[in-house]
Formats: sequence, C-alpha cells, structure tokens
Amino acid sequence: MRNFSDALRQRAKWLGLLAFAAAVGSAAYATNYSLWINGRTGGGAIGNHADFTYWGPAGTAAGVNKKSVNWDGYNRISDQNIHVRNALDCYCTGDNWCYVAAHSAGNLQIGYALSLYGGSSREKKNAAPNSGGVCGAASGGGTQTGWNIKWVNVAGGAGGGSELADLGDWAISEPLVGDLKTSTARALYDHNNTRAKQFFMYAGAKGTLYSAALPGQDDEAIAYHSSG
Repeated sequence: MRNFSDALRQRAKWLGLLAFAAAVGSAAYATNYSLWINGRTGGGAIGNHADFTYWGPAGTAAGVNKKSVNWDGYNRISDQNIHVRNALDCYCTGDNWCYVAAHSAGNLQIGYALSLYGGSSREKKNAAPNSGGVCGAASGGGTQTGWNIKWVNVAGGAGGGSELADLGDWAISEPLVGDLKTSTARALYDHNNTRAKQFFMYAGAKGTLYSAALPGQDDEAIAYHSSG
C-alpha cells in the first residue's frame, strides 16, 4: 500500500511539474509592446509603426518593443481613430499586452477608443502589420472583448480640450481644432469609461504670453484642468 501511495504522489508531482512547464511555455509566447500615440500636427507616416518622426530619433529607447501609432494630427478624432484601433488590435490582443503613452490630442484618441470600442469584440491579431498598419488574424484565430492594456501614461494631454481652440488661436480650418474646443472635447465620449484601464496623467508647466487665455497653470497650450 505504501508503494502504491508513493507512486501516486510521484505521479501527482510530475503532473504538477508538467502543468507548470506548460503554463511557462504558454507565457513565453506572450509579448509586451509600448505604443506611442501622437498629438496635433502628427508627423509620422500613417500605418508605419516604426516611424517615430513625431517623437524624435527612432533609435532612442522608448519602452519594450516600441511602436509609433501614427495618425495625421489634423482631422477629427472620429475619422482618425481607426488607425489607433488597428494598432491596438495588432499588439494588444491574444497573448500580447501593451503599455500606452500619449501626448496632446493623443489623449483624446486613446480615451475615445477605450470608451466607444473597448467593450467590443476584437479579432485576435498576429502583430505583423501590412503597409497600412493592419494585422492579419493570429494563429488559431478567435476573438476577445477589448484590448490587453497594462496602463496608459499621458503627458500634456488634451482630454479636456483647450481654450486656445475656443478662441480660435489655432488655425480654425483644421478639423481637429473643432474637437479641441473644450465643450466638444468633453462631450466627445464618456471620459470616465476607461474600461478599468489605469491612466496616469502628467501636466506640463511652461507658460508664455499668449497662454494668459488658459486658466491657471499650463504648458503653453493645455491648462492643468484639461491635462488632468
């Protein structure tokens, strides 16, 4: 009887080790990505996630497996948000997870995507985008709800718009400026609906003469009440 019990314990031990090895093996296939979402004026080629023109030299360290989520920084958030969702589908589905960094109107882009689409069914993708920034289906296919995002960091965000847009201090011919008006930006989507993703907000302080139009402290373009 003792030998039989010992054999059972040994079998359980090996089954446990095999289960652990399988879990580790599965986790090894998961990849983390750092996504950077630009703001107004854009700069990087849309669909080219290796083009860091907006941010600076592409060789600069910018997180694990950095990707530049380029949109034109000119047209309305709703028109350009597809490029953000394509990148989120590419790198933040299946076994893959993302860290997200955003600047200026990039704050509106990630907030808009999460609020309006973060509860939708997303096809799991293979993290291999074509020239348009669209990825194919992951091996094994399947869908999931929303995206795998660890957290979102926003520097100088324009989530609440800017009084400079209200006053026409920026080129009013830009469609994006219409979205950057404070009343429009705050009604664009439910800013509280982040799909339980944690946002860390960083405001800048570099006031200048014309920023007298901005209430309180600001970074020349966005007041603290908007960045926060």
